[in-house]
Amino acid sequence: MILDTQETFSEGQSIAAAAGDVVSTNVYDTGAAHDVGIGEPLYLTGRIGTAVAGVGATVQAVLQTDDNVGFSSPREFPITGAVGVASLGANAGFFNYRLPVGLERYLRIVYRVAGATTTAGTVSAYIVKDVQANVSYASGFTVA
Repeated sequence: MILDTQETFSEGQSIAAAAGDVVSTNVYDTGAAHDVGIGEPLYLTGRIGTAVAGVGATVQAVLQTDDNVGFSSPREFPITGAVGVASLGANAGFFNYRLPVGLERYLRIVYRVAGATTTAGTVSAYIVKDVQANVSYASGFTVA
């Protein structure tokens, strides 16, 4: 998986907030009013940096797209359901999501906090060509 600053939505962005929407630091401009979801697949990937904290809180990731950078009438594509803080520990994977067909020019991610205030937590999210798919295996064993 290759990361690029041009395709970065969030880099260690705080999602400590009262219930409501935390908008990604960056907006991705496709450069023209065309559908980036057609052709070879692209993915959104997100990871938690600092563990998310907040008793009773959940966080949902939502992709928003609009024809204007002000997002005055965004369409939403849920990336995840409401994820409890117990699943959002330090360095945990948050989502891998294929970009859908039918997107408009501008893209951003909204981290939707619900249920209670989150008191800590950071997230990083990117557009990538392929998702990280390595598997960590146990170490310290002998092969006979």
